[in-house]
Amino acid sequence: MSASIPSPDGAVDNDRHHHHDHHTVEVAGEAVVVDDVSGEPSPTSDADPIAVIEAALVRLVDDVGVLAEDDVVRAFSILKATDLPSYLRLRHAAKKANRDCSVTVLDKLVRDELPGSDDDASALDELVALARAQCQLHHDADRNAVAVIPMPSRREVWRVYSSGFEEWLRAAYWRAKEMGVPETTMKSALATLAAAGINDGEEIEVHVRAARSDDGYLIDLADEQWQAIHVTPQGWRVVNESPVYFTRTPSMRPLPMPVPIGVTHGDVGLLWQHTNIPAHSRVMVLAWLLDCFRPDTPFPVLELVGEQGSAKSTTQSVLRSLVDPNKVMLRGRPKTVEDVFVAAANNWLVSYENLSGLTPEQQDAFCTLATGGGFASRQLYTNGEEHVMETKRPVVLNGIAVVATRPDLIDRVIHVDLPTIPADARRDDADTHAGWERDQPQVFAGLLDLFSAALAILPTVKLTQKQRMADYERLGEAVARALGFAPGEFQQQYAELVRAGIDRALESNAVAQALDKYLAERVLPINWQGTAGQLYDLLNTHSIPDRSSWPRSPKGLSDQLRRIAPAYRAKGIDITHLGHSREGALWRIAQIRTQTNPATPPGIEGGTRYGAHRE
Repeated sequence: MSASIPSPDGAVDNDRHHHHDHHTVEVAGEAVVVDDVSGEPSPTSDADPIAVIEAALVRLVDDVGVLAEDDVVRAFSILKATDLPSYLRLRHAAKKANRDCSVTVLDKLVRDELPGSDDDASALDELVALARAQCQLHHDADRNAVAVIPMPSRREVWRVYSSGFEEWLRAAYWRAKEMGVPETTMKSALATLAAAGINDGEEIEVHVRAARSDDGYLIDLADEQWQAIHVTPQGWRVVNESPVYFTRTPSMRPLPMPVPIGVTHGDVGLLWQHTNIPAHSRVMVLAWLLDCFRPDTPFPVLELVGEQGSAKSTTQSVLRSLVDPNKVMLRGRPKTVEDVFVAAANNWLVSYENLSGLTPEQQDAFCTLATGGGFASRQLYTNGEEHVMETKRPVVLNGIAVVATRPDLIDRVIHVDLPTIPADARRDDADTHAGWERDQPQVFAGLLDLFSAALAILPTVKLTQKQRMADYERLGEAVARALGFAPGEFQQQYAELVRAGIDRALESNAVAQALDKYLAERVLPINWQGTAGQLYDLLNTHSIPDRSSWPRSPKGLSDQLRRIAPAYRAKGIDITHLGHSREGALWRIAQIRTQTNPATPPGIEGGTRYGAHRE
């Protein structure tokens, strides 16, 4: 069989030679002399590489193994090192001579022949070996790779796909080799290490900022020494190595080192000199701060509301600095629900300021964060898999007007109205920051003292009646008793807060406004029963200031009734769905006959330990 073999343009003429300097290139362990002007092998080479390849191309038509022969590979290697245009032309000619041949195999063989061709591979191997020698590779419950790095003075824990672990790996390689790592090599190394952690490593539980321990709670200081605070009913102490695995995100900042026990007493009362929390709300704010360190219970949402000049942002920043300091202490309004969950994935405390309003979907997202849940979206546009962000986080919000308007969120909110600060009582930012930096360690130590005291009292707290956020209510009762308040006083105050929240929820709901007007016209006791359509017609006759949120159908009215039913039940009105009939959904609105006496507002008596917490 014969075939026409294409020859490269500009083939080497073995008789052409000029008298000038030469240099050598090492190929396959042998020196090849190269003409400096023409770039071609000099006559001292054993064989003309182009002639060797052209002869091989003739045989390649019937034998695909020709490209793996030693002399052919060496010839291609010489050309790649000395005459790249001819190398590319002949490589292309090989593909045309026999389409079944593998030029990919040829490329690999040529790379192996050339000096320095395995630099990337060796760097990758060294990088992986270095990491595996100095850290332990594991994975979490979601099969995300985690690296645990023991060091003489600390233990670091990073997710393998994190900037923190990448920086550590680059630094370790520099100390070992005094060389940088190319981006492609680093990506390959991280992929290899992640695979090792997922497939060979043990599953471990990884925490951010706070974790439950057998006898109390652990708080990650997020400092350079990777220290933590261990709080128990017997007290608190700084531990150099946490018994649980804490990791961190790039934006996290360290908590202050609390003043040591015995050097000076912690004083949480100093907090009120740096915040604008009214005295009657201070115990609730302290309970919220401590509850932020309890990941095993639902988190209430703190809502700070006040007009301009009420130090909302300053107060929020100070409170956050005691729980989860961050590069960005306050964030602007989220655009989407996904933004809320992305913020939660990268922060322990979710903090938004200057909110003028939230969409119903965003308010539902904050409800989910408070009690724990997730957000799912499509992982890639090329497949149907979901990317799920599951988390539970404490939340703090502020705004001029009330932010939480949906009943579900209001049930979870600790609402605090901040008074306006007179112009002659305001301080400039420099003095405010300097004063807080001075007092923050002492306040944090006082907060830890209070946390320990509350944990000691908590087992004795029994609630006869419980609000929606019962775990917070129980902790708050323990905090109040630790501060010297009478048993039950916090529960009364919290019940009053919940009732006020119910009123706000109904005031902002168009259906509730119309229903209140309709019920005011009825003769007691109220006992109405009918279809959603009939109630829709009845309520539609009443005027309300804003009809933008008015339901467009009886079905929409039924949805609204389900949302406001818990709030009305707390006010003594039972709204019950009775099922469906041929005419539509059946509802009953009736007065609850047995109703508990409303709690009275707390008295002026109370403790003053840890500072004045009431007027």
